[in-house]
Amino acid sequence: MGSKADCGRAAAASTAGGPDRGAGPTRSPWVALDARMDPIRWARLLRRAHELALQRGTQPSILRDVVARSWRRAANAHVDPDAVAPRVLDSAATSRAFADHPVSHLLPLVESMLAEATEDARYFAVISDARGVLLWADGHPKALRIAVGPGFLPGHLCSERAVGTNAIGTALELDHPVQIFSAEHFNRRLHGWTCSAAPIHDPESGEVLGVLDISGDFRTGHPHSLSLVSAVARVVEDELSREAALRNDRLKALYLERLARGVKGRSALVSPTGRVLAASPHGWAGSHVEIPPDGEVLTLPAGVKVSAEPIGQSGHILWQTGARRRSTRRARLVIEALGRDRVRVSLDGVPMDLSPRHGEILVLLALNPGGLSGGELGSRLYGDDRSPVTVRAEISRLRQTLGPALARNPYRLDAELRADFLEVERLLERGEVQTAVERYGGKLLPTSDVPAIAEERRRIDAEVRSCALANGDTATLYAWACGAPGRDDRAAHRRLLDLLDAGDSRRELISSRLDALCQSR
Repeated sequence: MGSKADCGRAAAASTAGGPDRGAGPTRSPWVALDARMDPIRWARLLRRAHELALQRGTQPSILRDVVARSWRRAANAHVDPDAVAPRVLDSAATSRAFADHPVSHLLPLVESMLAEATEDARYFAVISDARGVLLWADGHPKALRIAVGPGFLPGHLCSERAVGTNAIGTALELDHPVQIFSAEHFNRRLHGWTCSAAPIHDPESGEVLGVLDISGDFRTGHPHSLSLVSAVARVVEDELSREAALRNDRLKALYLERLARGVKGRSALVSPTGRVLAASPHGWAGSHVEIPPDGEVLTLPAGVKVSAEPIGQSGHILWQTGARRRSTRRARLVIEALGRDRVRVSLDGVPMDLSPRHGEILVLLALNPGGLSGGELGSRLYGDDRSPVTVRAEISRLRQTLGPALARNPYRLDAELRADFLEVERLLERGEVQTAVERYGGKLLPTSDVPAIAEERRRIDAEVRSCALANGDTATLYAWACGAPGRDDRAAHRRLLDLLDAGDSRRELISSRLDALCQSR
């Protein structure tokens, strides 16, 4: 990529403003900057080297080795140095993907640790998945505006194969924190940036979950930005490790409960990553097991055939084939979906929040106790003739959480089921209107756009409101008007004022709320 003579001259000139690799302590090969350097002069030299490299197809000698090797990978992959990062997910798909990502719930922690860098230093931060697809971005508005041109926005793919050398893609490629400065980026659209990125790993499997990156104007770049993102990534990994330990402790408790029921034969408890957490007898299943696809029999290295049963949140129990004795007790499944964006379930007393998509599936199955075929579920869920493979993949992932409580042929809930939205309807049917109103904590999955759920949401809300207004009981109507669903209901407030006695202390509250509602029209 440029001739050695030209790049040698650039290297000699760089001593006035570029990194001094010959003096003082050895600098990390992963850091692009030296605090003593002139970033503008060094960026100018790198841009010249970049142009020569693209014109002549040889490697510039001033490049760090980690960057030179990345440029070779980009050239071999025929990456366009002027291309915009391709968009591979639309906004809705990106939101779902981030909601399902194992790091998404730790976003407040990440934001708090990066606040100073993104606000004071005018940087922006992004989180990608393990492929390099950006799922989240936030930071200083000016910094975010510069991300539009090269397409470094949520939903866009920023791997090395997509856009060449960049901190996100190169950190993924090498599984190591790295800083990329100005024209070290293979893509010309990124030459005005300094980027620092660090991978985030699953604490049990060690696999890369994604990358945390901060980026900004190259003129404000600093070597400490790499230390910052690396430290934040480690904090995230530590928190994931703590959560994994708690989850595994819960799995062990469920497993011991199963064994206490008198289950016979060999068994083993396996974490979501395949680590054997416990076994009866001890050690018979080894230390790690690749869980087979749902329903398939697995042969362990010792020749023992086992099947896997989901338990808890994504764990599995391995049972030796032919030796398993199932408990006849059905699982207890409690669903909370009223007034919540994400469904909360409790399976045999173990609570967990589901992803938005899995929550929608669970609500649809609860609304159809007779079960749904793959086609019926897909039609209700997506509103089109989506491939059955898509539905099966979602069901398979959900079964890792619900275990035998999620049956098949057709898909249905095989459990002692309680759901807050079904309970409200049963109370209305029994004429227990006040109790139904008090337990109606909000609309069914208010942010879901699944047509079947939206229709059910409107129906339940209309039924509760209608019964509350028609009941003629001040306690019931007061419960509706003061609860989240009826707080903005002007008709209910007017009706309540008509029913309340003149000396009732609640009149003043309801009257002031009604005035506020009327003024907001």
